[in-house]
Amino acid sequence: MSLKPLLLIPALSAVLLLSACAGPMPQPDPSEAWIGLQEEAPNDLMAERVDGKRIDDGRYFEVKPGAHRLDVTLFEEEAGDDNQQDCQGHVDYKNFKAGEHYTLVESSLGTTVRAELMDGHGKEVAHTQDFNCMPG
Repeated sequence: MSLKPLLLIPALSAVLLLSACAGPMPQPDPSEAWIGLQEEAPNDLMAERVDGKRIDDGRYFEVKPGAHRLDVTLFEEEAGDDNQQDCQGHVDYKNFKAGEHYTLVESSLGTTVRAELMDGHGKEVAHTQDFNCMPG
């Protein structure tokens, strides 16, 4: 019996598992504000908590209108280096509007890592202070 089919099964299982994590994004709820995430390659920015409560899907936030604190984790990869830093940051914004689409945009300059919260018109409405980074 050939080993190829036996080796193929674990590989396919891993691909299916990973593809399930990256499923389609749900439709935004028009009664809530939608916050997407945008990171600089090769980094990964993940949604963690809204007002201290853990969320289920790290790809976005949905919040009721009003004031909220958004906590994010940035997995920062150094170019040409296998080391990774895990960085924690948050943004507070008081005026989330129902049906509005926002984007939390990560930017790095040297050792400074921040993120700006942009409204649907591309205007910055809030930003994080520097992220707190530790080796991953």
